[in-house]
Amino acid sequence: MKKSNFGFFCCRVTLLLFGSLAVVSAGWTQNVPALFEQPQGLVPDKETATKIAEAILFPIYGEKNIREEAPYQIELKDGKWTIDGSPPKSTDPQNGVVGGTFHIVISQKDARVIEIGHGA
Repeated sequence: MKKSNFGFFCCRVTLLLFGSLAVVSAGWTQNVPALFEQPQGLVPDKETATKIAEAILFPIYGEKNIREEAPYQIELKDGKWTIDGSPPKSTDPQNGVVGGTFHIVISQKDARVIEIGHGA
């Protein structure tokens, strides 16, 4: 291959690669809106909402701490999953319960975290 043809060849290959990437990318993005239009959204049920909440809360507050707040209080209202921990049962009746519980609100439609915190 001559030197002048090599540059032309490289340019064509580069254009072909970028063109292919653009076509594939466009195909992927066209499918995304349909996911958000599912009747039940990306978070259709309590089990999914719980898994998302735990995946977010475990690294922040510790898996052991979050699991100790089971059973979780879970409610779907106005397209938002609200998940709260239950207060721990006191092992010492004189001292009562110390600490608070987690609170997280997740969008049913797109799984966005709307609120997150841990009360005192």
